[in-house]
Amino acid sequence: MSNGSICSACGKEQDFEISREIEWIECSICHKWYHIHCVGIRHSELDRIREYHCVTCSKVKGPSLLTRISSRRHKRIDYVALNEGQSRIELNHHPRIDDFKDFKNDKPLEEMVYLVDPKVDGSNGGIFTDKDLLRIVTASKFKKPILVRGCNPEIPASYDENVKLSLKLPNFSIDQLTKLIGIDRKVPVMDVLSQNMVRPRWSMNRWRSYYKEAQTDRSKILNILSMEFSNTALSEHVEIPEVVQKLDILTRIFKSELGQALSDAKIARPKVTEYLLMSAAESFTDFHIDFAGTSVYYSIISGKKQFMLYPPTSRNLDIYTKWCNSDEQSSIWFGDLIPRLTNAIIKNEDLNATPEYMLNGCKIEISAGDLLLLPSGWIHAVYTPCDSLIIGGNFLNLFSLDNHIKVFQIERETNVPEKFCFPDLNRMLWLIGFYVVEQNLSVNAVLSQQLLCLLKYYKAVLASEPPAEIFNKLKDAYKRSKRSIPTKVIGDPSKFVARFQNWMESAVGHRLPMNKKRRHSENKSGVSSKLVKGSYGK
Repeated sequence: MSNGSICSACGKEQDFEISREIEWIECSICHKWYHIHCVGIRHSELDRIREYHCVTCSKVKGPSLLTRISSRRHKRIDYVALNEGQSRIELNHHPRIDDFKDFKNDKPLEEMVYLVDPKVDGSNGGIFTDKDLLRIVTASKFKKPILVRGCNPEIPASYDENVKLSLKLPNFSIDQLTKLIGIDRKVPVMDVLSQNMVRPRWSMNRWRSYYKEAQTDRSKILNILSMEFSNTALSEHVEIPEVVQKLDILTRIFKSELGQALSDAKIARPKVTEYLLMSAAESFTDFHIDFAGTSVYYSIISGKKQFMLYPPTSRNLDIYTKWCNSDEQSSIWFGDLIPRLTNAIIKNEDLNATPEYMLNGCKIEISAGDLLLLPSGWIHAVYTPCDSLIIGGNFLNLFSLDNHIKVFQIERETNVPEKFCFPDLNRMLWLIGFYVVEQNLSVNAVLSQQLLCLLKYYKAVLASEPPAEIFNKLKDAYKRSKRSIPTKVIGDPSKFVARFQNWMESAVGHRLPMNKKRRHSENKSGVSSKLVKGSYGK
């Protein structure tokens, strides 16, 4: 920009008032730069300006030249997609939203989700507390979504005085959030139509400007799903729900005596428990599983969210994997691939052992003040009917080690980029086993099954070798994975696995069933060989 980036209208380099946009436009004649708000241009109008003429130049050269627009109202169409051979797509309406809206629950919501009723579930005279919520999670083995309505006292309009949960989720506006996060901080913006990230990254202030525009003025539907804020001023105002802190195994590990050893070994805790989600109206996220099958907590600050969910049965996960690998994924509605439950499916999937999974899909709407706890591995799509602000986060838990490992496998089979995976997962899985042994945790039937899955994973990792024909291609990945095993903490991996198995057998009082007949795709540990690719090289 000329003149040292000075706006030729106001004479300032930048206007740092939180309520103003900081975006520029250049006069095509004199090449001077202006803040767009100083010359009365909205962000949504920029795409319509072919040639901008400032006030001075317009007196000589005439007014700015606009891209020709028909006076007849029409739908916004993605002509780039058309040119690339894709079907006609509206820029302001995701094609799968209609399928989402068409889905109807075939059971009452309370039969598919644990819908908390303080008068029934509260153990203290109808007052529902953290202790009650943890009891529900434990009794259900965290297999079913849990919904607590009106639990946030910061949102008086919906707050239920009978709910007394330990959490702090402030009802901040977009302006307040921008100030706390920082106007210049880069934020991850997703284009809802393409489901791809916008490049280059926007500043938080540019996002705020977009979010405050009228819906009709927005040229595209945009969404922020993964704004991690633990190192911003916002984090000082947020207290994660207590039940999440107790369930999150990494919180327990890094706050234990082991935390100092991890610090000494320069092992940092993954930052995944504090996310700010900011969704424009009509945002849609297609079916997905949160990284590593992590459990999730969501609490709406303003607006609404609708979730369509399928449980992580073997059948559903297999269909999901094939759908992700299909060249036609974008044109296929995942829900159409899931057959309705039959007696044969229930028997083959052994769903009687997990009745929480006996669903033909489920749709949930959550509003401002609600708290949703989503279990591990559930396949879900999300629709946002109105502008919405949400605080949420992800966490690993001991009820779901089997699902964490299954989804880790699926991510490898579907080539999920590393940047979209759970940070340092392999290292964390080893630390979980080490923590369990060091703390000598009490082992019940549920935990013993989960730890057995972890043991099989360890053995598969140690037994794995990259196939000779692709060794060179994966050489760097194998080296990185080998370094991710926390040997400074656990010692020699093989010796630790032997110790872990001995401890488990002592805890449960019998030898572990490690030699079950395996499927064709499994190695000796009962874990798919695709899972361990890149996990550990001798």
